[in-house]
Amino acid sequence: MINPYLDTGPHAASWIRGSFHGHCDENSRCGSVPLADSVRDYHALGAGFVTLTDHDIITDLTPLAAQYPDLIFVQGFEYSSRENVVFAGPGVSPLYEQSLEDALAQAGELLTIVCHPQPRGAAVEYWTRPKLEALGTWPDGLEIYNGHYGVASALANGRQPYYADFWDELLTAGHRLWGFANDDFHDPEDFDNAFNMVLVDDRSPAGVIRAAKAGRSYASTGVLLEHLRVDGADIEVHVSAACTGRFYGPGGTILSQAQGTRFRYRAGTQDYVRFEGDGDNGRIFLQPLFGD
Repeated sequence: MINPYLDTGPHAASWIRGSFHGHCDENSRCGSVPLADSVRDYHALGAGFVTLTDHDIITDLTPLAAQYPDLIFVQGFEYSSRENVVFAGPGVSPLYEQSLEDALAQAGELLTIVCHPQPRGAAVEYWTRPKLEALGTWPDGLEIYNGHYGVASALANGRQPYYADFWDELLTAGHRLWGFANDDFHDPEDFDNAFNMVLVDDRSPAGVIRAAKAGRSYASTGVLLEHLRVDGADIEVHVSAACTGRFYGPGGTILSQAQGTRFRYRAGTQDYVRFEGDGDNGRIFLQPLFGD
């Protein structure tokens, strides 16, 4: 199995935290928090990067970048005239003025993520595999957990934040997409609900996007990765807090399940294996390991 976290550049790599999906009240009617307030809170939290993806507009982050030189600011937008997709990265242009098919075809080095693909569950159609296959250009990944839809008010209104089952459907069909967890920040209660840890060897917007597009990240709502060892077919995972850990394979089949902080699995002939943990401290989703 191939470990994506080993594929780094010549410089020392480090893990940094951040979200690839969020909004501010200045440029998204659905947002209720000023941009300056959310950036202040992310900075206090210890985030390494912040991405703003207001609906069909590119929010200027230059003034805040000067105010917080230790934070990496990633420009972006959320394509919103149909089922939504996040576009993020240096040099992002107003691709939302084009069809989604053309925007994805021209995305180039931008990171593209399918947003909240099944917000009301598979019974209510939003993103489906046929819709994604019809786009012509596949996004880099999809949200497997959306923090905005995980708050009490969203759950009470029939929203749901968890989409790993859909991820398995796409992976099983042979589509290699990375998984992301974003807080999709709109309101104060969304803050710190979900995030990504990205392994970068270049602390810059381009470095964050390059690492995420290569699968050098994992998704979390609180549990952190301490160690991943891949030795041929042998996989060993250590996490920061006790949880129920599961290795999944094609069809969403649970290949192995255990309790604790250390987990092992020996892969067979599966096309992919991925690890997911769920406990009192939150969730963790590692990227799939594919056979070479």
